[in-house]
Amino acid sequence: MHALQRNQLVWLTGDGWQQVLGRDWDTQAHTILQHWHANQLPLVACSQRVHHTPATISLGLPAPTQWGRRKLALEVLPQEVGGTGLFPALEQLALRHFPEPGVSPFLAHMQALQVPVQVYGSFGWQHLTGLDYVRPSSDLDVRAQVPDHATASAVARGLHALHLPLRVDGELAFPDGSAVAWREYLQWLDGKTERVLLKTRTGIQLTDPAGWVQARAEACSP
Repeated sequence: MHALQRNQLVWLTGDGWQQVLGRDWDTQAHTILQHWHANQLPLVACSQRVHHTPATISLGLPAPTQWGRRKLALEVLPQEVGGTGLFPALEQLALRHFPEPGVSPFLAHMQALQVPVQVYGSFGWQHLTGLDYVRPSSDLDVRAQVPDHATASAVARGLHALHLPLRVDGELAFPDGSAVAWREYLQWLDGKTERVLLKTRTGIQLTDPAGWVQARAEACSP
């Protein structure tokens, strides 16, 4: 199995669920997990811990409003992962939740750039589970899969120009699995900051995107 990236959806096998449910959870946590198992709902890959052996995979389960938006952390073995996937595409939610005229040009621009944009956070989980996550104060969290920094720049400016009646947050995700908040990246583009917070599979670090671009270019050169 390829290394899981942050915010990738994960479905457990039957044996995986039996292992999870057999652990010493409190009553509320066990009820949440039972619901997830019964309805075959996904978990989400988190930042991974650096393990020795045996290696396990760190997953998360953000519960909906009815369970106090509780967050559960789980560790599973690779063989207990039955499938993986992505959060729903912005196109799937746009007509229902964001019918504003500005969304269509943005989606067309992303299609022209060949950039998939997924929705995670409250809107993404509500779409996946059918449970109540979204509140009046909820942001729209998007994750744009960008191939390079030139495309990332275009996407960041496109998101900045996207005017909706709610705040648009989220990140730009690169092929190596690293990601940066699009708002921070835009500040760097505009010379308002020298460093951004880079999220990787195993943690976070402050980095200078200019040096990061150069390092990636050298790594890809023959």
